[in-house]
Amino acid sequence: MARAHTHSSADAAEADASFHRAPFNATGNDMLARMDLLLEPGLRVRDRVVHAHEQIDDPVPSHRAVLDAVRDQDPARAELAMLDLLAKAVHDFDQVTRAPDSAWRP
Repeated sequence: MARAHTHSSADAAEADASFHRAPFNATGNDMLARMDLLLEPGLRVRDRVVHAHEQIDDPVPSHRAVLDAVRDQDPARAELAMLDLLAKAVHDFDQVTRAPDSAWRP
């Protein structure tokens, strides 16, 4: 994911999708592992819209916070990091789609 920030919005969307697919797959639960079929299309659209704008800051640190908490087996910290990441995602999307020069509107 770190490399994707310096590449195209499609690269960033692919890196983000891979990041989000990993926990589903790690559960060993086939149903959860297939959640990507429901979530990934919307996530990819959101990522392409957001990562096409340079005013959005680097998404890697917020994703890293989630990963570090999971690796440390700290569920409380992982939950807070995930909530922060979700809030950032909403903020970034709102910032991009509500900009006066935005060509995309929800």
